[in-house]
Amino acid sequence: MELDENLELTSEEIFEIVCQESHLNTDFLKQALGCKCPFALIGFINELEFNEFSIYSVIIEDLNTHSQNVKQPAI
Repeated sequence: MELDENLELTSEEIFEIVCQESHLNTDFLKQALGCKCPFALIGFINELEFNEFSIYSVIIEDLNTHSQNVKQPAI
């Protein structure tokens, strides 16, 4: 059933899902590519240099940094 649902996805939906699962900024990538094509997205990402990749990444709060500020009970 899940396979059938995946086969019904449009290219734009696949683009959105790949961006979300990879923590990529969909809007920036759509502007850079001029479309929401998952094939163009994969090619574009493959050509990025490591330092350029962060431009298109979504910033995720590091929970480890936050938890370092909270005192843990002594065991």
